[in-house]
Amino acid sequence: MTNHKKPFHRPLIGAMAILGIISLASLPAQARDLPEIQADVFQVANSGAYPPFSYVDTAGNLVGFDVDIAEALADRMGVEVNIQTSPWNGIVAALAGGRFDACICSMSVTEERQQAVDFTDSYYSSGLSIWVQEDSDDLTSIDDFEGKRVGSTLGETGNQWATENSEGRWRNQTFQGLPDMLNGLTTGRIDVMIADDIPVYVALNDQDLAIKEVNVGELPSWPAAIAIQKNKPELKEALNIALAEIKEDGTYQEIVDKWIGVGVQFD
Repeated sequence: MTNHKKPFHRPLIGAMAILGIISLASLPAQARDLPEIQADVFQVANSGAYPPFSYVDTAGNLVGFDVDIAEALADRMGVEVNIQTSPWNGIVAALAGGRFDACICSMSVTEERQQAVDFTDSYYSSGLSIWVQEDSDDLTSIDDFEGKRVGSTLGETGNQWATENSEGRWRNQTFQGLPDMLNGLTTGRIDVMIADDIPVYVALNDQDLAIKEVNVGELPSWPAAIAIQKNKPELKEALNIALAEIKEDGTYQEIVDKWIGVGVQFD
């Protein structure tokens, strides 16, 4: 992959979903800060449907950038880690409710999410991108999306952007992850796709996809960070220290080189 230094993303949720998460977060939950985790196992979640950050390979193993990040952080913290998958559109609620200790899943830091969970320091920046089929020469601006089928991943920031900006002009169609959405675009089930940019760039390097990016002007971007339950100060501090250590000793860049591309640098 060429030397891209471009902001890219992950996910969001609507007001009704947030209200449900906040209600769930207010219920009694498994309260685990660092001492409890050190005595047991660090339970970490990601979607498993967001290559190259997390996905299940042909051997049935959960792999990816965020998987390696989670393992490296656990190693620095001196804890055993168990990395699990959870549907993206319910992952914040599952975390807030105590099912996991952390979500190391390229989650964008948004004001809505901060009502339900806390975040560590960011470990890269993320932004949105818009894609169409390669021969779609008539789709060059947002105005051209009128009456079209626009795909996004359920629960992601792209889904929120598509919903909030549609104003009835286009039809929104949701998917469970990037692989399904790419298939939807290439097979013509949707006309436009809004997604995080870096995963699509990586997919283009790995596959012969007849799609192209449409420049519609500036799109939103967010810092991506590790989400944890609220009021877990020792865990938050330990994760921030471990993040700083893997960036300082080169481990972080090795993981970037492995999964994203040699020479790519995240903010």
